[in-house]
Amino acid sequence: MKIFILLSTFVFFVSCDNPTRTRFEPIDNVDPSLVQSDPDQTNSSDSPTNPTDGTTIGIPEDGFEDCNLGYQYYGGPQIGSFGLCQNSLNESQFKIKMANQDLNVGTCFVPIHIVNGGNSYKLGIAECVHNRAAQEYNMVLTKERSEPINGVMVIKAGAPINAYMECMSAKVNFYRANPNCQYNQQCMYQADLHANYVCNQFVGTYSTYYKQVNL
Repeated sequence: MKIFILLSTFVFFVSCDNPTRTRFEPIDNVDPSLVQSDPDQTNSSDSPTNPTDGTTIGIPEDGFEDCNLGYQYYGGPQIGSFGLCQNSLNESQFKIKMANQDLNVGTCFVPIHIVNGGNSYKLGIAECVHNRAAQEYNMVLTKERSEPINGVMVIKAGAPINAYMECMSAKVNFYRANPNCQYNQQCMYQADLHANYVCNQFVGTYSTYYKQVNL
């Protein structure tokens, strides 16, 4: 599965060292052309916490009538097989069940919007959990943009999720370090090169640590 993190001429994502938080109990390779930043992204905040064991958030069963949590997705050896359902009445509500257990590092879920040919950009913060094998969990993914959630980035906690967020923030961080860059074509070109470099580093290091799910 390819992911592309949109690159364009505008500013999109804010940076955060630990862009994750936990709201519920433990519960392929990308192409280097991967990086785009959505043309409308303004400010998107990330709440910095680490995955911890907790209690599930109760979510009504309405909207999950057709949910099948069979292990229809495979995230490689680091994530393993898992099932994921989106509520048909509320796009932010999900059910997740993972075949593998990870009570040490944890797994994160990022709401994304997928566009042409698998290109995607994040819509909100990451929710990270310590997942138990074959246990069903409810979760709510926080969206901070108007586009619909039509995908989820499933990625390991710790270094992989931090590298993903750095990739998503690379271009706006370059702009912040270079005032008035958006009014200079050469500077904007350098911003694209920088974002591609950061994201290629992410892809080269963590290609087996995440899975983009198209909903």
